[in-house]
Amino acid sequence: MKSKRSYILKLIPYIVLTLVGVPIAGMTFNEGLKISGYKTIPVEVVGTGSMYPSLFWSTVEGGPEDESKSVVQEYRTTPHLYKYFRGLNFAGNNFFSRKLAHGDMVAFKNSKTREILTTDNKDQENGFIKRVIALAGDTVELRDGFVYINNILIQEPYVYSPRSTYGGTTLKDCEKLIVPTGSLFVLGDNRKVSSDSRFELGVINDADVEFVLPYNEQKIYHSLYRDTSKDDALLGQPTLSATEFVNLVNAKRISLNLPKLKESTGLNKSSALRGDKLLLDENTNYSMQQALEKVGYSNIVLGEFVSRGRFTAKELLDNLLYQPGSTKQILNNEYSDLGVSAVTREIAGCPTQIIVGHLGGYIPATYDRSTINSWVELKSNLTEIIPTWEKAIGYNNLDQQKLSTLLSILRTRQSLATEIVDVMNKKEWFTKNQQERIEQDKLEANKAESLAKELNKE
Repeated sequence: MKSKRSYILKLIPYIVLTLVGVPIAGMTFNEGLKISGYKTIPVEVVGTGSMYPSLFWSTVEGGPEDESKSVVQEYRTTPHLYKYFRGLNFAGNNFFSRKLAHGDMVAFKNSKTREILTTDNKDQENGFIKRVIALAGDTVELRDGFVYINNILIQEPYVYSPRSTYGGTTLKDCEKLIVPTGSLFVLGDNRKVSSDSRFELGVINDADVEFVLPYNEQKIYHSLYRDTSKDDALLGQPTLSATEFVNLVNAKRISLNLPKLKESTGLNKSSALRGDKLLLDENTNYSMQQALEKVGYSNIVLGEFVSRGRFTAKELLDNLLYQPGSTKQILNNEYSDLGVSAVTREIAGCPTQIIVGHLGGYIPATYDRSTINSWVELKSNLTEIIPTWEKAIGYNNLDQQKLSTLLSILRTRQSLATEIVDVMNKKEWFTKNQQERIEQDKLEANKAESLAKELNKE
C-alpha cells in the first residue's frame, strides 16, 4: 500500500506538468500558426465602405447598413485574415512563403495611408484593406468604367456596382500603367467611394502588406457578390435614366414636404447641349443661358449641376446629396422644372461621359410702390394729353409732320405704360423685350418733350 502511494506521489509532478504544459503548448502552437500565416486572425481596418458589399458599410458613413437594426456578422465588420508570411530563408532559398494573387484581399500600412487617414481625422495606425487587382509586370487600364488587365476586361463579381471604375489623379481613364517590380495595384470593391491606387495612394509596395485573404478562400463573402454575366452589355451604353432620376428626386422632396419637380423636355435638351460643349472643352464659353435660349426655355430662377463619370439615377442623387451646394439646389423650394442628360462621346479615343442637370423655377416679382405709382401716373397723364393733341390735327398753323411724330410717340408710351402697370399688378417679371422698351421709353420721353415745346411755339 505504501509503495502504491509513493508511486502516485512520484507521478504528480508529471501530471501537473501535463495539465499546464499541454495548454501552453497548444497556445504556442496556435500562435505559431497565426504568425506563420496558417491561421486567420481578426484585423482592425478603417471602415469607410470602400470594400462593400464584402465588408460592412455603416449608415453613419453614407452606407445602407444599420448595425442597430440588424445583426452584422463579425467577418464583415472585422475581417479575418492571414498574416502575410514571407517564408524562411535557408541556404539562399526561401521556403513556406505565401504568394499574392489577383483578387486577394490585403491589409497594409504605409506613409500614404497614414497621410490620408490623418487628413480624414481617422486613426492613422488602422491601415487600409483593398483588393489586389494587378501584380508586378501587369498592365492596368481603366476604360468605360471597367478594368482591363493585360488588355483583357476582367470579371469582378465582388464589385458593388458594375461599370463603376473610373480613373483618378494617379491613373486616368484610358491610360495604361505597368505595375513596377515589387508593387501591387489595389482597388476597393466600392469603386465610387474608395481611396485606392487610382488616386494619391498609388501602387503599394509588396513589403507594406501585413495581412492577406486569398481569393479562393473568400467563399464566406460569395453570397454578397453580383452576377457578372451581363456586364459586357453595358459597354458604351448610357447609365442614367432622366425620368428615373426625376422620380427619385421627387421622392426625396416629398419626404421633406417640398413640391415635386416636373421633368422638362426643354431642360433635358438644354442640358444635353451644354454637356456636349463641356465634354469638348471644360472651359467652354457656351453658357447655360445660351443653351436655354437655343431650346426656347426661359424662367426666373435657373440652376445647373455638373457631374463627371457614369452614374445610375440613384448613384447620381446620392452623390449630389452628399455635397452641400448641390443638395441646396436639388431641395430648393423655388425650382419647379428639372432636366438632366448624360452625354457620352469618345475624347481622344477614350469613352468619356458628363452629366449635366438644369433646373428652372418661378417666383413672383415684387416692385417698389413708388415705381408702380410712377407708371400709373404716366398712364393717366398720357390718357389726358393725347386727346388734346389729337384735336390739333389739321391746324394749318402747326407742323403736322411734327404733330404726327409726337402723337405716335405718345401712343407708344401709353401702350407701354398700360402693359407695364398690368405686369406689375400681376407680380410678373418683365421680359427682355419689355426691359429694352422701358430703356427706350426714356429716350422717347425726351423726344416727345422737345417736339411738344416746338409745337407750342408755333
